[in-house]
Amino acid sequence: MYRSLVTLAFLLVWTPIVWAQDEAAEAPAEPAVFDLPPELAPEPAAPTLVGSAGATPGYNIWTTPALTGNWLGARSALREAGIIFAGRSTQFGFGIAGGVNRALPGPLSAFGLQMGNTTAYTGRGEYDTILDLDKLVGLPKGRLLIRFEHWYGQFGNISLNAGTFAPPVFPALLPPAPNDPGTLFLTNFLWTQPLSEHLVVFAGKSDVLGNADQDIFAGGDGTDQFVNQALIANPAFLLGLPYTSFSAGFVSPQEWGAVRFFVRDPTGGTTDYFRFDKLFSEGVIIGSELRLKTNFFDLPGEQHVGGMWKHVPLTNLSFAEPPPGVYPEPTVPGFPTLSDSYTLYYGFDQYVTQYAGTDRGWGLFGRGSISDGNPTPIRYFLSTGLGGYSPIARQRGDTFGLGWYFTGASNEFGPLPRLVFGPRNATGVELFYNFQVTPWLNVTPDLQVIRPGAGAIAETGFVYGVRMNMKL
Repeated sequence: MYRSLVTLAFLLVWTPIVWAQDEAAEAPAEPAVFDLPPELAPEPAAPTLVGSAGATPGYNIWTTPALTGNWLGARSALREAGIIFAGRSTQFGFGIAGGVNRALPGPLSAFGLQMGNTTAYTGRGEYDTILDLDKLVGLPKGRLLIRFEHWYGQFGNISLNAGTFAPPVFPALLPPAPNDPGTLFLTNFLWTQPLSEHLVVFAGKSDVLGNADQDIFAGGDGTDQFVNQALIANPAFLLGLPYTSFSAGFVSPQEWGAVRFFVRDPTGGTTDYFRFDKLFSEGVIIGSELRLKTNFFDLPGEQHVGGMWKHVPLTNLSFAEPPPGVYPEPTVPGFPTLSDSYTLYYGFDQYVTQYAGTDRGWGLFGRGSISDGNPTPIRYFLSTGLGGYSPIARQRGDTFGLGWYFTGASNEFGPLPRLVFGPRNATGVELFYNFQVTPWLNVTPDLQVIRPGAGAIAETGFVYGVRMNMKL
């Protein structure tokens, strides 16, 4: 934590001196959302002008949308040429009171599970280069996302100390390479291409976050909203998916909503750049979703239903259980597996308040699903809550969220996993408030209370901490 604070202080002092010489130029836009094709991504806010009439000349650290500024005009020039850079650095300082309360046998500790009642610091970096293929090679509206990620500090933060299937500080487990702190990994090399107004295709290496069951008020990757995995995405299907692998599919945007279909290689590719030689050699993952726009009470919202089928070997719960909190969910070596699993899900968002003259507001969200129960350890899942832009400081851009979740444990666990882990239903509550300190910096206190699903090795945990996110 000390190293990061020193680095931030250095940047706060040094960067204004260097960039004060910037010419009048357009500031960088918000990073595009490429977990979905760009035609479905939220439109960024209109960019501000640095040094234009009515604005403070040069670099102003309190108003610039990105910490590193406009690079003496180079950033704008690259954007005009079709090359956009968007970076993000996120720090997590969290602790847990409670959690895992029993020493684990050697084979279990090898998966990374550790005792509770501890604190940890983790840092994570994401660096995007977005190529406008229309400008660069003439592919109309085509785009290519190239993303590198790395982590440092304590891998997973306190996620492996809680004894719960849904990691409480999920983004600190990404990218999932526990033995490689500081190493940059290529997690996305994703091409998206609109073929018509109602058909967008995509293919390439991509991470799984945002692929399905995304809510407006409870989604993303844990750097802007909730950090508990159960309130980022549905754990029933997400925990059994590789973080990054080859995927392909299409989205059909319509006035009433959208239809999405994709196939994904189940072979995890976090530490590999490309593995076309063994593509789909271990099975296949197929998913589809129907999303409908709503306008109840003259306020915007959406509802969606979908399903996912995985044809990939996963641990047979009659004989063993994957260690809770480890992502991606590992197959326990030496035990039988089952090759087919499924999840059917539903979700919604509904604005309750929308502030006059803006598209900002706050509202309700919810998710629900049912799964096979073996090999999927979560038989059913429910979550609900509220979130959005704070009514207290909406002009500044503060956001908040309060969410609850419930994971219904499978009833097909055999004697051994019941003895070792004591699997049971789990529940949790998370509350966060995101202070938008500057356009490029937000600081988020976060509190959670968790009743873990591994009752034989863990007790109720109280999670507390702060997240700091910087746009580069």
